[in-house]
Formats: sequence, structure tokens, C-alpha cells
Amino acid sequence: MEKQTGNKIIDMTCFLLVVFLMVLLSLLVHEKEVIFPEVGAIAAGMFLTPHRSWMTNGKRLFFCLLLCGIAGMAIVRFLPLPLALQMIVAYILALLIQSLSGTSFMPMISALVLPVLLQSRSIWYLYSLIIFSLLILLIRKILVKKGLKYEEEFIPVQRELPWKLTFFRILVAALMILLAIGTGWRFMAAPPLLVAFTELSAYKNKVIRMHPIRVILLLTLSAASGAWVRLAFGGLPEGYLILSLLISSVLFLFIFYHTGPMVPPAGAAMVLAYLAPRESLYIYPLQICLGISAYVGITCLRNYLMQKKIK
Repeated sequence: MEKQTGNKIIDMTCFLLVVFLMVLLSLLVHEKEVIFPEVGAIAAGMFLTPHRSWMTNGKRLFFCLLLCGIAGMAIVRFLPLPLALQMIVAYILALLIQSLSGTSFMPMISALVLPVLLQSRSIWYLYSLIIFSLLILLIRKILVKKGLKYEEEFIPVQRELPWKLTFFRILVAALMILLAIGTGWRFMAAPPLLVAFTELSAYKNKVIRMHPIRVILLLTLSAASGAWVRLAFGGLPEGYLILSLLISSVLFLFIFYHTGPMVPPAGAAMVLAYLAPRESLYIYPLQICLGISAYVGITCLRNYLMQKKIK
């Protein structure tokens, strides 16, 4: 019991260290786009969960993130389409890259869609992606070497696009993106929600069948832990950003461990609040709640209809 508690403290410390260094670099270079929300999801999946959250290895994780980050920025620069269509193209491309990667590493979807949503043109987005994905992998390797994490075998996932599931994912994501951008509530289609939806929509995924309400609660509370703490620090100098995000991260850790299912994209929903426009922070958690509720509801309905068809 003491060993488990000690390991959990080390896991949480590693998570907080990565967040701290990310915000510190953002302040040092005066570049907000150093804050890469998917760092929260990857760190949660690599440190906080009992086992590695995705079937991948370090090389594939890094190169998939890098490829998707470059592709996302290329869409912003070279594909002159309305924002909603750019995001739909980005999501489809991310699904294709993921299917060819031989992994189940879904956070690459966010790496591709996020710069499109934010219309990012800063090279610091790629620098941050490279630095902090490598840092997470390095810390994970040290934990394995010290016997604090297991060395888990990588077995390549079959490279294929399950066409019915892929069509379902694209249709639902496209409708949500069009709705979110059309209403101005763009965080209903936030990249962490697209990642969560893609992971949970796999028919074999038991989390969404057993804990649909808890999934919604986890994502919503994680978003609130970022948005409302940032609001509370709103009138303070920029240097307090570190303290603000660390407090959000501590709240997130409590939520992550006590809500129920450990869904790593919740970490990205917390960090994304620090990139959202200040005027949207009051309703940011509501947008995340509505978005994940729609994804979970539609997926549960699909699973129910599939079960009836099988019977």
C-alpha cells in the first residue's frame, strides 16, 4: 500500500513537472503557443494511468505527433477554406495517419486539429510539441529503468481503416464541427473532445458503456479546473500564470483520480483553457460539457442499436 502511494506521488510529480516546465518556457520566450494542451493528455496517459494508455512506442509517438503538427500548420497556411472545412479535413487526415501508424495513439488527432482551430502560424507550436513529447518519453524511460513503471511490449496494430466506424466518426465529428463553428461555441468541437470521441467510439471500448456520465463529468470538471482558476488569477501579472496552471493541475489530478474512468484527453481539456480567449472562459466548461455529452450520447445510441442488431 505504501509503495502504491509512493508511486502515485511520483506519477503526479512527473505530471506537474512537465506542466511547470511548459509554462515556464512560455513565459521565458513570451510565446503563448508553447502551451500545448495535448501535453496534459499524453502526460496523463504515460504517468497517471496504471498502464500505458495507447499501443505505441516512443519513436512512433514522437514522429506521429511531429507529422500531425506539421500537417496542421500546413493546412492553416496553404488550404484556403473556411475554418470548419479546414477542421474537418484535418480530422480526416489525422484518422488516416493514425490508421497507417500501426498504433492506437489518438492524441495525434489533437496535434493536427489544434493549430487549425487556433489558426496557429507560430513555429513555437512545433518546438513545444517536440520538446515536451521528448521530455515525457525521457521521464517515462527513467521511471521504467527505476522499476516504477513497466516496460510494456509494443505490438503493432493492424494498419487498416474500419470503414463503417471511420464513416461514423467522420460524420459525427463533421456535424459537431459545423455546429460549433456555426454557433461560435467552437470549443464544443475542441481537439481533446475529438480525441476522446475517437477513442471511446471503438465498439470494444468498455469505458463509455459502463461510465458514460462519469466520462462527461471528468471532461467537464477538468475544463472547469482550468478555466475558473485562470479567471481567478485574471487581474494578476503574467508571471502568476505558472502558479495558476499548477493549481489547475493539482485540481485536475484530484478530479482525474476520483471521478472514475481515467480518460487522458481530460488533461488536454484542462490545459486548453489557458489558450481560450478570456471572454469565453465563463462558458468554456459548458461548451466542453455540451460537446462531450453529444459525443457520448451519440456513441451510446450507436452501441445500443448495434447490440439490438446483433441480438
